[in-house]
Amino acid sequence: MPAGELGLHFRGSRLSDHQVVLDARLQLAYGDAEEAEATLTEIVRWRREHQPGGQNAGSVFVNPIPGELPAARLIDQLGLRGFRVGGAVVSDKHANFIQAGDGATAADVRAVIEHVRAAVLDHTGIELRSEIRLVGFADDDLGASGGEGVAM
Repeated sequence: MPAGELGLHFRGSRLSDHQVVLDARLQLAYGDAEEAEATLTEIVRWRREHQPGGQNAGSVFVNPIPGELPAARLIDQLGLRGFRVGGAVVSDKHANFIQAGDGATAADVRAVIEHVRAAVLDHTGIELRSEIRLVGFADDDLGASGGEGVAM
């Protein structure tokens, strides 16, 4: 599929939830190497300072009101940092990240996601939408239970 048909935009595209990109060809442009290195260094510094490393799928929930109401704030307000199921835990460094420790399963990650979503909905009336897709579960509704799968 040509890139122009993908409808790429911030956190989205025309791809359906059940489509997966398996291959891509990129066309790069020449630029200033020192400027690029400085930009990458700053990005890495900021991420290390503000986001957890280790095994995680990145930011889990879409901010309900971008720029005004971060999902992490809602999760923090409920004291859910450190909430754990099996080997999966809400990060102590950033509440919108779920860390997968040794022995964590995709089912553990899903259970943490479900708990956080339910708690935020019960206490605030706000339903958090997931930024990640779960592959291999019996259904794709994070509010329902399913089988084994992979968090991506």
